Amino acid sequence: MNRKEFIKRAALFISAAGLGSSLKADDKKERKPNVVFVFADQLRAQSIGCMGDEQAITPALDKMASEGLLLTNTISSQPVCTPYRAQLLTGRYSHRTGVIHNDIRLPDNEVLISEQFKKAGYHTGYIGKWHLSGYREDPVDAKSRRGWDFWAVRNCSHDHSNPVYWLNESKEPIEVPGWEPEVQTDLAIEYIKKKKGEPFCLFLSFGPPHNPYKAPKKYLDLFNAKKLRNRPNVPEFDSSVEEKDKKKKKDSKSFWKKKTLHAYNAMVTSLDTCMGRINDCVQEAGISENTILVFTSDHGDMLGSQGHEKKQRPWEESINVPFIIRYPEKIKKGQVRDCIVSSVDLMPTLLGMCNAPIPSQVDGMDYSATFQGESQKERDHAFLFNVNKGKTGSGCDWRGIRTKEWSYAHHHLGDWLMYDLKNDPYQLHNLIDHPDYQAQKNILKEELKSLRKDLDESIPLKGKLPKPTQLPA
Repeated sequence: MNRKEFIKRAALFISAAGLGSSLKADDKKERKPNVVFVFADQLRAQSIGCMGDEQAITPALDKMASEGLLLTNTISSQPVCTPYRAQLLTGRYSHRTGVIHNDIRLPDNEVLISEQFKKAGYHTGYIGKWHLSGYREDPVDAKSRRGWDFWAVRNCSHDHSNPVYWLNESKEPIEVPGWEPEVQTDLAIEYIKKKKGEPFCLFLSFGPPHNPYKAPKKYLDLFNAKKLRNRPNVPEFDSSVEEKDKKKKKDSKSFWKKKTLHAYNAMVTSLDTCMGRINDCVQEAGISENTILVFTSDHGDMLGSQGHEKKQRPWEESINVPFIIRYPEKIKKGQVRDCIVSSVDLMPTLLGMCNAPIPSQVDGMDYSATFQGESQKERDHAFLFNVNKGKTGSGCDWRGIRTKEWSYAHHHLGDWLMYDLKNDPYQLHNLIDHPDYQAQKNILKEELKSLRKDLDESIPLKGKLPKPTQLPA
C-alpha cells in the first residue's frame, strides 16, 4: 500500500476509534491537557545539540528545549528496548513486571498508562515500535492493545525503510514503503488533526537511530563525514599494530568515524525534522498552549565509547537519554535542570500532569509539581538494572546506582566501575579500586544494597562479562 493510501485508511480508524471525552475544544475552563509523547530508539543524550553536541543538526529539538524544560539527568533504568517500554507504560521496574529482557510479553494483568488515560476521559493512540507482544517477529494480537483507541504498530523490526503496521484490528500487517519516521509522523499529524477537539494522549515510538546505521541520502548529505569526531572516551587505535594489520585498522577507523557516526547523526537529524513537523502541527491546530509535548529515548548507544557498542551498559552513553518537555500553560520556558529522572517516573508524571489516576503499585515518582514549579522534590538516585538474556544476549547481569555526582555498578564477580561524574564527565578514570575513593565506593555500595532491598529485587547476578569491541585496540 502506498503512503497516501495508508494514511487515508488510518484516518478512518482514527475518526472511528473510541469515544474519548465529550468536552469541546472551546471549553477552556475544563479542558484537559493533550499529551504527545515521542521517543526514539537508541538515541543517547550526548548526540543532540541542546545537550552539547556541536556536530549535531537538531534545530527543532533545540528550539523545543528553549521553549520548555530540558532535563540533563534522565536515566534509562534498564537500557534495552522491551524492559524500558514496560517501565514506561506501567511505571514499574522490570523485576516487578517480569519483563527483564527483550522479547518478553508484557503481562496482561499490568495496568497501562493508556488505560489510566481512558479512565480520565482521554482518546488514546499509539504509533510505531511496540516490542511488548513477545518474540519480536510475532504478530501484534488484539489482546496486546489495552487502552489504545487507535494504534498502528509493529512489534519489532529495524528495517527503517520498509515499515510494516498492524492497524487497529487488522488481521494481516500492512507494508508501507518509505522512511519509517516520516510515515509515522504523517500518522501522528493525521491523529492530532482529527482529535484536536478533545483531550487525547498520543504515543509515537520511532525506530531510528537503532542499528543498522543507515539513513536517507538527504540527511547524510547534511554532514561532512570526514570532519566528524568521536567522543574523547572512544579508544585510540594502537600504533604498535603490525604492518599486516594496517588494513584492519583502517577499516575499523572508517567504521567508527565515517560509516557509523555519520549514519547515526543523519538518523538523529531525520527525527529532528519529524519533530519539527509535529510541533508545527500542534501550533497550527491551535492547541500548543495546552499540549504536553515530550521528546525522549528508550536508551542510548555506546558508539565506541569505552570500546563498547550499542546498549545494556552502565556508562553514560548507554543510560543517559534526552528528555525535553514543553507545556506552555504550566511549564516555564527556557529551563535546564539536572533532576535525576528514571524511566519508571514517566508514567506517574504524565498522569499527574493531567490529573489522571495514578495506580498505587507504581514504583515511579510523580514529577508533575516539580516540573511545573510547585515543588522542589526530586530523586537522590536512579536504580540501574540489567539481566543478560542468555548465551546470545548482550552485556551481563549487573546492578548500579546513578546520582548527580557518581555512578557505580557491580556484576556477578563484584565491583565493576565507579566514576566521579562532576570531575570526569567522559568517565575516563574508573575509581573502583583507587585507594583514595574506597569510602565513597562503600557509600554507594550500601545505598545500592538498601535500594535493592527496598524494591524487593533479589535476582541472582550471573552471566558473561561484556567485552569491548575488537574494532578499536
